[in-house]
Amino acid sequence: MKTNKRWGHGARVDDLDTGKKILLKAAIQCFNNKGVRATTIEDIARTANVTRRTVYRYFAGKPDILDALLHIERERLFRHLNQLTEIYPNDFPRLLEECIWFAATYRRPQMDSEDHLDDDSSEDSLPYVNDEECEAQWRELLAEPLQRHNARHDIHIDIHHLVPIVGRLALIYRQYPTEKREFFSAMRALHLCGKQ
Repeated sequence: MKTNKRWGHGARVDDLDTGKKILLKAAIQCFNNKGVRATTIEDIARTANVTRRTVYRYFAGKPDILDALLHIERERLFRHLNQLTEIYPNDFPRLLEECIWFAATYRRPQMDSEDHLDDDSSEDSLPYVNDEECEAQWRELLAEPLQRHNARHDIHIDIHHLVPIVGRLALIYRQYPTEKREFFSAMRALHLCGKQ
């Protein structure tokens, strides 16, 4: 979608995505310098060298900017998690453990990093919010490997029961970090209890 909105000192931004990226980078810089709560739309506008009105042309307000950043980081996290499904195609319990561990320990890039919004960035971030969008992405990620696991072992684990547990475990281990070895021991203990 093309736009002819003025940018900074008369420069033009030719498309909506570019304008949004510039504002999101400015927001990241402000959040890094002042914190999320203290940052205002005025701060973001000043950093991006635009007016407040221009910011509001692209975003409804600070919550909308935060949602956009969360979405970008969440996409990056699940891109990394999808790579794990390729590493463990026939070992669903191990895949599940690795995914939970990865989500729990995923690190956000430096907030002032220029490549924070770069789709090809290998930096880590954590967009973890246990909401419907996140659960939908967990279901998409785990559905096929779980289906193969169920067929291989002639069992029926329901994805709709599994995903909320996976999301909560990732969040718990993020809030209460532990060593990787201890995490895997705990996961294997749960797995063994489930077999009894």
